[in-house]
Amino acid sequence: MFNQSYPKELIEVIVVDDGSTDDTQMVLQKWIASGELKYFYQQNQGKAAATALAIQQSSGKYIFNLDADDFFFKDKIDKTVSIFESNEEIVHVASAAQVFNNDARMLGDIEKLPEIIVGKELEGRWLLDYFYDNNILYGGGTTYAARASVLKRIEVPAAVDMYIDEFLILAILPFGKSFFISTALSTWRVHSSNYSGKTADAEVKKNKNERLLRSSSAVLNYLIKNGFDQKIIDIYCIKDAIRILAFKESINQKSIKDIWLFARLIFIKMQPGINLIRKYQILNRLIPATLFKMMKRLLNRNQ
Repeated sequence: MFNQSYPKELIEVIVVDDGSTDDTQMVLQKWIASGELKYFYQQNQGKAAATALAIQQSSGKYIFNLDADDFFFKDKIDKTVSIFESNEEIVHVASAAQVFNNDARMLGDIEKLPEIIVGKELEGRWLLDYFYDNNILYGGGTTYAARASVLKRIEVPAAVDMYIDEFLILAILPFGKSFFISTALSTWRVHSSNYSGKTADAEVKKNKNERLLRSSSAVLNYLIKNGFDQKIIDIYCIKDAIRILAFKESINQKSIKDIWLFARLIFIKMQPGINLIRKYQILNRLIPATLFKMMKRLLNRNQ
């Protein structure tokens, strides 16, 4: 962050410590003392609450998100601000991310963005439809930047927690335009101890998935409460139902009743088109867990 090509004196760095038990404050003390960053500590309330605090404490025109284990490339802020300054209707600017493998200490693949969204001004509502019609999402996490005057007006519920990255995209896009820069300007770090990594601990995985389900439900409630387009609400309802059923699969608790209730929700109440059924792999969720696992074993054996 302190090695940006953008003028250092125009950059405000805010660190929110969400109840960490390590020596974060001590490590940052020299920058806190010099005024180069603002440090805020809160009892552990989750990722969304920490993000909301940082947004409200910021004083700049544009807000960037930088997760604790990622980093910006040198021209990230400079290039992003230039896009914002080109048109006041732009409320969201993002780019691709480059994977950084922490265990191997090396840069890897660059996220491939759909050509249709790169290098042009996009209406935010159109972009939301495009993302959710195709079951994809780009422009969140460390690639995300927003116009502060708009983002500060948005209430960030603490309950959206682990889906804060998706929430910030959903919340900002209805207010204006988006622009995706073609080059990677930040990293997405993957290692065994973060949420991008894999864990063999069944209890840890179960707790993580339960937390994700609560976060998903909170995002859906926000969409309903704030009058989003019914199409987006319906698709997110489908996503939420799929997440619940997938969780039950993961703990071997998906029953025939669960499948029936899911099928009734999807095909009788929601009635998505063929494209959504295919994009969200809805039919896969209708397979009983035991049969699904048997099929996976057979496929693995034949590979």
